[in-house]
Amino acid sequence: MKIEDILSVLQDQMKVAVFATVDENNKPHARHAHIGVANKNGVFFMTSPKTDFYQQLMHNPYVAITAMSEEGYLIQVIRIEGKVRKVGKERLEEVLAGNPYVQHVYPDKKERQGAQVFQLYEGEGFYHSLTQGHRYTFTIRAEE
Repeated sequence: MKIEDILSVLQDQMKVAVFATVDENNKPHARHAHIGVANKNGVFFMTSPKTDFYQQLMHNPYVAITAMSEEGYLIQVIRIEGKVRKVGKERLEEVLAGNPYVQHVYPDKKERQGAQVFQLYEGEGFYHSLTQGHRYTFTIRAEE
């Protein structure tokens, strides 16, 4: 399975993942976040600068992401551990597109427009089809 196929599963089928970070006291935190875009350039997601999630990413740019989908017989799990960075606002609309939760989390359009996009640009991943036994590892190394 190619990395493009794995990241397509993450974006199109799983859509939401659990993101784990640590705070300034190295206390772990996890939360669900929408996968805005996942492709050869990495995994893109957003959060408001007002959130603890944002503060944790700024303090320590390493994250762990995990997601699972179950559709009929097929059960798939994807895990990625890596490093994130802030990217420009030009990616915001792309990351927001297709996000069915954004109006609930950020009902105010002005606040939504103030969100910051992050890119997981470097990391190691693992795909596992639990029902089929397929296992693949992959590396994300995105260009600037």
